[in-house]
Amino acid sequence: MNIEEKILSEISGRNYRSGEEISDELDITRSAVWKHIVKLRNSGYEIEASPRNGYRLVSRPDKLFPVEIAPRLRARVVGSRIVHLEETGSTADEARALVDRGTPEGTVVIAESQKAGRGRMGRGWSTPGGKAIAMSVIFYSGIVPTRVPLFSLATAVAVARAIAATVDVRPGLKWPNDIYLEGLKLGGVLVEMGAELDRVRWIIDSIGVNVNNSFRGTELEGSAVSLAEVAGTRVSRKDLAVALLGELDRLWLAVRPAAGLDPYREEFLRLDILQGRKIRVKTPEGVIDGRAAGIDAEGRLLLERPGGEKISLFSGEVTIDGSGRPG
Repeated sequence: MNIEEKILSEISGRNYRSGEEISDELDITRSAVWKHIVKLRNSGYEIEASPRNGYRLVSRPDKLFPVEIAPRLRARVVGSRIVHLEETGSTADEARALVDRGTPEGTVVIAESQKAGRGRMGRGWSTPGGKAIAMSVIFYSGIVPTRVPLFSLATAVAVARAIAATVDVRPGLKWPNDIYLEGLKLGGVLVEMGAELDRVRWIIDSIGVNVNNSFRGTELEGSAVSLAEVAGTRVSRKDLAVALLGELDRLWLAVRPAAGLDPYREEFLRLDILQGRKIRVKTPEGVIDGRAAGIDAEGRLLLERPGGEKISLFSGEVTIDGSGRPG
């Protein structure tokens, strides 16, 4: 733990802790204790200060600060470093810059507000301040390029698990990496990689989840939803962030064994909202109609054509049953 984490630990109980007690415990000066208290207050922590009794933490801000998340992680890889940003264009772009600077594997970039996030097919994904989760996690090597599509699907499963563990809901998954709830889009995954021939150098695993957003009266009403809208109450972004990072850590540890992603594929099939439905897939080669028939061992969409022929698709934009709603 860093100094601020330790100070928060010291003052989190019901009783006050004096500056002298904290300075002795942490082996820093009382002046240094005060400077860190001021910094914590400026970050949104409500801390009582009594000349007679010392300091006591009253409330914590609804922020995804490393000091709030790191102490709760039990991960082996993910969260080795957490970079918190108040606002950014894209957490994925921030992560890419960190890769170039040699940041350790498992580095997490998390932002309160994201203005120019990327979804699939170049679509934008914005995150309003303090309402959702926008994060990117950096991984190095570990898999061959042909397994990245399946890893992307497995990430969607990991997100669904984390959501179900945090809120009493059961998300559905839409190939290749969209998270749905009650027929509306809740979030998504975007996996980007840097590869050389048959070797993956790095992977940036980006996740966006609508947590406490409200889409009523907006252009996204009827197509997007948040956890709070379904649960009927405010949802802790900190709890969800911790659950997400824990699931991503378990996923990454499962990547290396040859069959390590098989359970994720099986779970994706159980959560698949396309299975058996008539869909239209827009691909670079044209539009293909058919009935969704699951995914293959490589994570490709299986599509049954009207004549009974099955084809597999590596990528594409899916519309369900002629709804005109893109995936």
